[in-house]
Amino acid sequence: MRQSAQLPISENDLVEIASPYVEPRLAFQSQVPRKGDNLTLIDGKTFLSTNVAGDIVPAGAPDVGFFHDDTRFLSHLELLVGGHGALVLSSNTEKTFVSQIELSTENITLLDSFDLPENTIHIRRQQLLNAEVFFDRFTLLNFNRRLVNLSVELCFDADFVDVFQVRGTARRVHGQYYRPVKGDHHLAFLYRGLDSILRQTLIELKPQPSHLGQRRASWELRLVPSAQMQIEVTIIPVVGNRSRAVTFDYANCLRERRDRWGRWENQSTRFKSNNGIFDAALNTAISDFHALQIRDGEQRIIAAGIPWFATIFGRDSIIAAYQSLLLNPQLAIDTLQVLARYQGQECNDLRDEEPGKILHEYRQGEMTRCGEMPFGPYYGSIDATPLFLILLSETYNWTADESLVGRLLPAAYRALDWIDRYGDLDEDGFVEYSRRSPKGLANQGWKDSWDANMRPDGTISPLPIAPVEVQGYVYDAKYRMSSLLRSFGDIRRAEKLKKEAADLARRLEKAYWVPERSFYAMALDGEKKQLQTIASNAGHLLFTRAIGRERVRAVINRMMREDMFTGWGWRTLSQDEPIFNPLSYHRGSVWPHDNSLTAHGMALNEFRMPAIQVMTALFQAALSFRDYRLPELFCGVQRREHDEPVHYPVSCSPQAWASGAWLLMLTSVLGIRPSAQRKELNIVNPELPEWLDHLHIRNLRIGNSFVGLDFTRHRERTFCNVVETAGERLLVNVAFKKLRDLPLIESIEKRNPL
Repeated sequence: MRQSAQLPISENDLVEIASPYVEPRLAFQSQVPRKGDNLTLIDGKTFLSTNVAGDIVPAGAPDVGFFHDDTRFLSHLELLVGGHGALVLSSNTEKTFVSQIELSTENITLLDSFDLPENTIHIRRQQLLNAEVFFDRFTLLNFNRRLVNLSVELCFDADFVDVFQVRGTARRVHGQYYRPVKGDHHLAFLYRGLDSILRQTLIELKPQPSHLGQRRASWELRLVPSAQMQIEVTIIPVVGNRSRAVTFDYANCLRERRDRWGRWENQSTRFKSNNGIFDAALNTAISDFHALQIRDGEQRIIAAGIPWFATIFGRDSIIAAYQSLLLNPQLAIDTLQVLARYQGQECNDLRDEEPGKILHEYRQGEMTRCGEMPFGPYYGSIDATPLFLILLSETYNWTADESLVGRLLPAAYRALDWIDRYGDLDEDGFVEYSRRSPKGLANQGWKDSWDANMRPDGTISPLPIAPVEVQGYVYDAKYRMSSLLRSFGDIRRAEKLKKEAADLARRLEKAYWVPERSFYAMALDGEKKQLQTIASNAGHLLFTRAIGRERVRAVINRMMREDMFTGWGWRTLSQDEPIFNPLSYHRGSVWPHDNSLTAHGMALNEFRMPAIQVMTALFQAALSFRDYRLPELFCGVQRREHDEPVHYPVSCSPQAWASGAWLLMLTSVLGIRPSAQRKELNIVNPELPEWLDHLHIRNLRIGNSFVGLDFTRHRERTFCNVVETAGERLLVNVAFKKLRDLPLIESIEKRNPL
């Protein structure tokens, strides 16, 4: 059997070069939780997650690895110097595409009996991700006064497990593993899945190692004093018969990635304040939106998050695009077109698909291709369809893109038809869900964990479930589409939708309001009983404006009580509920995106101070996370003096809609309300938090206009000045209306001092 071949290995060479590996090489399901300080590099559906040393350890642990297209292509990567792990001095990332890790050695006794003192060998480790190529570069510098003979070793392994296996889904059978194939300076791991697709992890090593085993490469280095040596490893995932036509160069790939970032930055809104930490948090969020973009045809759509959701998610992608209209409306334009492309076409129980329905997620890994999971694509989302219509309307407000609306009107009509024909399962006037796919999601709202709709006695509410926030989304979708269709000449359908929206608001009030609790029920269950749990769902009614002014005030007052407001943000569930668990996924945790939508609704209803208070709380929480990046969620433990937020062990970070929380909250508290079709930008009651004296916004796109705004706070008042405009003429109106929240906020501050 030949021991080397041209990489990647072709189907014709496979039998001759690689021998089957008969032992199952399944992922080692470590119980180690996802680390909050892991280093993460991202380029769309390809990402790398390592510890702070840049290693993928423990081997096979669920929170680390090199992933591409829902498959882990590297499950072990470990640097050993003199047989020992390196000492981490510092580590940081540039945006989300390159890490720089400074390492040294501890005291080591070398083979020549020379004791190597600690901190005398400097190792700079640079890890770069560009497209599907991962570089791992080591530069070693000897600060001893004599020659040092040093052994440097790298350990590799690839388990090729599907992302669902990494998350804990058991799998009884798997495909065929092959023994690694090695050459003089390369190593290849191979696996043929049950989907008949050959997957390869190609590893190139420069310079040629002194010794190369099936899973280890070592170099015996002679380090002259004050001289440096370099080792470079290039790792490439290959799926199917995809050929590698070029040789990748670290410097060129780094330049290309920086150029891509520069183009994105030039096309996006820019922000600068007097608070450097807030600027850093905002820049982290902006870089996340760049890194999480997935190309689909000519468009790009935002992946939901890392590590579990590096793919298209209907609900998440829509909300993230809505949040980021302030940053770059092109994301919303592309998101709408991609989701319309995959809109449901038929009734398919396995995929929970119906005509007109917007997808929930789209996977391409082995388990999905084999039919073990129904996600290729899957439509089990009750809210993605009305949210699609909301995003279409709001994108038109920001862009006045009549061509876009014209192209998407057929999809919008199909989405409206889905709401009425398929969304309302029992024709009671409310949209509800009930899983048809035996492999699909039991809960299909945004709170989709198995216990999200638990009754106070601990039993699970029977299906179908009609979440209260979804009724708000449907109201908003129909009301907005009434206005949009009127503008595009469909007066008859517009009048019908306006009436349906008003009728729905009345029914919602009657069916969901719980007088004895002065709050809205979380949902109606399959027996049409109210799930009277105090939960954050009702907060979303604020931005849909499906409820009246007095109910708005009641919801805000209830959200600001200590049982809901942790001091770091709003919980998903009141701590007074018997089923409350602040360490759970949905029964008491804090989700930044959930907070941002509620704060958005408060500001739209001119209750500005509660929105600023939660923005302040989340900013203070962000100080405890790496790069000031808000995670998918954190635990809803009550804040006390000197506390830090409690991390949720398997929270995604970055998560698109968590990163988007800053952008939506800024849009809200600054009162930015565009009307691009009228060539107007309205700034209503702008308000900066007390920790921002000024905020400069440049290159803000409204329609075909670009505007620069300066917001300045003087005592209790925030002023807005227009400092530059470009493109088409734009009228900017700054209005100060009577706020409704001054009496309310006094009592809030007494209960929750920050």
